[in-house]
Amino acid sequence: MDLSIVLVQYRPDEGELRRTLASLLQQNCHDFELVVADDGSDEDFFPLTREILAKNGFTGAKFAKLFPNGGTVKNVLNGVRYATGRWVFTISPGDYLYDANTVTWLLEVLRRDAPPVMFGHLACYAEEKSTPVQRAGDTPFDASPYMPGKYNAKTAKRNLLLYDDGISGAGLVYERNILMDALEKMDGRVLLAEDFAARLFAVEKIPIAGYNRCIVWYEVGTGVSTNEGARTRMLRDWRAMLELLRELYPRDRMVCMSYEYYFNDRHRSRLVRGLIGRMLVPQNAPFKKAQREWKPPVNGNPSELQKIYKIGSCQQDK
Repeated sequence: MDLSIVLVQYRPDEGELRRTLASLLQQNCHDFELVVADDGSDEDFFPLTREILAKNGFTGAKFAKLFPNGGTVKNVLNGVRYATGRWVFTISPGDYLYDANTVTWLLEVLRRDAPPVMFGHLACYAEEKSTPVQRAGDTPFDASPYMPGKYNAKTAKRNLLLYDDGISGAGLVYERNILMDALEKMDGRVLLAEDFAARLFAVEKIPIAGYNRCIVWYEVGTGVSTNEGARTRMLRDWRAMLELLRELYPRDRMVCMSYEYYFNDRHRSRLVRGLIGRMLVPQNAPFKKAQREWKPPVNGNPSELQKIYKIGSCQQDK
């Protein structure tokens, strides 16, 4: 297989898991490998997943159990080790492939352009009283450095490190070998933010291509990056990632500057942050204003999301 989809889960909700599986099974092309990676959940729903896949004629899925719970980075790494595809796309219960043509489109792009790393748009939603409601959301705010075939390595590194204009792991597709290498470096340091691998790639000058197509419905307000209760843990991971980058690339000016800007704990830290912020971070740039005010676009056709909910509901009724 060219593409491995790794379903990454921790304490999955049964309804969300059913809908995620529905989004995979509704694909008009099943030319992908599926690996289900569980992070030490008491109830992993492996038997249910096997049953749903078998009823829909999908065989050969792999199941990777991590025990005890080790965090997202360890869980993704464990799942990727089971995968054999050239590229890896990760998805979690509650997030869904955008429409029935998503895998077909991904394979076309991967085989044509062979990007080491790529991403597409997020279509975001939240569930209210068992009903999905579209929400604003997408990353990055500035997609201009990632134009396919015109990757701007310098700007991408600056945006990802100094401007903290990250790329959500929900929309990223990676070559398996480089993702595994990155996660092995991050293992034991970064706990939850597996998508910080993209920031390592920027330092290592591995091209990242961004495409103008929605590839996933992303649930906001519940995950480790959009839930308020988890923000402090994500900040801890950002510090751990920058400390790792400083150790790996101690002479990289942007790495060192980014660490000074965010985590300089010396008595002059406010002065350093102020100087860097005023001189190097363009607070008046349109994308920085949108990022600061959290004004991303609203992407996607809600009818596609309704289809997934309907299929998932029918599976449960059966």
